[in-house]
Amino acid sequence: MYKQPLFQKYFTLKRLAIGLFSLLVFLLAIFIGYFLGFRQAEKELVAERNQTHKLVQQIKELSSIDENKTALTHKETPQDGEIRRLKKELEDMLQRERTAEEVKPQHEYAPDNKKVAPPPPPPREERPSGAQAKLVIIMDDVSYAHDVKAIQSTGLPIVMSFLPPSPRHPDSALLAKQQSKFMVHLPLEAVAFHDEEPDTLRIESSEEEIEKRLDALKQLFPNVHYMNNHTGSKYTSNSEAMDKLIHVMKKEGLQFVDSRTIGTSKAREATGKYGMRYLTRDVFLDDQDGVANVKRQIREAVSKAKRYGTAIAIGHPRVDTIRALKESKDLLSGVQLVGIDQI
Repeated sequence: MYKQPLFQKYFTLKRLAIGLFSLLVFLLAIFIGYFLGFRQAEKELVAERNQTHKLVQQIKELSSIDENKTALTHKETPQDGEIRRLKKELEDMLQRERTAEEVKPQHEYAPDNKKVAPPPPPPREERPSGAQAKLVIIMDDVSYAHDVKAIQSTGLPIVMSFLPPSPRHPDSALLAKQQSKFMVHLPLEAVAFHDEEPDTLRIESSEEEIEKRLDALKQLFPNVHYMNNHTGSKYTSNSEAMDKLIHVMKKEGLQFVDSRTIGTSKAREATGKYGMRYLTRDVFLDDQDGVANVKRQIREAVSKAKRYGTAIAIGHPRVDTIRALKESKDLLSGVQLVGIDQI
């Protein structure tokens, strides 16, 4: 029987050992390369975060400069104009970043349940035959320049309802002044809401506090005549709170529009007590995501306007809502789109 020579066995084992060693070195090189690459990427990410933090701090510092005083002390140079332009671009970039994740419309009436339907409007009488159907479309939560631009891009006479200025959206009142007509989206206390606006009126707010708040808003928004509630499910369902609010609003020459964020709203009783009209939301356009869903709600709003003579629809400056409105102009041509003061 043939026996393999000893030196051949040794040679085979040697080749096997060399192969295993080479494989080990190869795997070790891959591991070291991955580790070094990961560490390098981590360092670059930390550096980018630090740079972003520094940029935000610089913007805050620039924002604190009183530009009016600067303009009085020296004539603006080309460099000053360039700095102002860059500052504005950076501020707009940060605003877009803050609003990249769109707020869901359910925050108005059910922030803890994204699937619940909005409260239905109260019963109404059908319109007299031959009356012209009018539809008001209100866009809530208008806060930034890109909100205004998006709404204007529809080419439709949409009523903008601006949130009062806050550190998060300081320019809302300035943007409103550029519009011939607008509303104020008045923050009222909700049953449950986790991102409350500053100076939200609460059910325990006194008439004096309400009057002071409304006077301040009239100073910020000199041409305002209509206000609708931002959230407010707890406030509007409280008879005493609504009595105080409507009483003060009548004295201030303001009309309340009920966003109807809760089915037990007492706005109708309060406005009736003081001889004021009751205006309420009939349809939320975008309580569900998707262009198709918004279009369905637009059809519902048009149908109600034709059935009752008038209707009020409320939406938000979201991508789906803007696109649906642009693509529904034929449908909307069946009613007259008007301002809140025309119904």
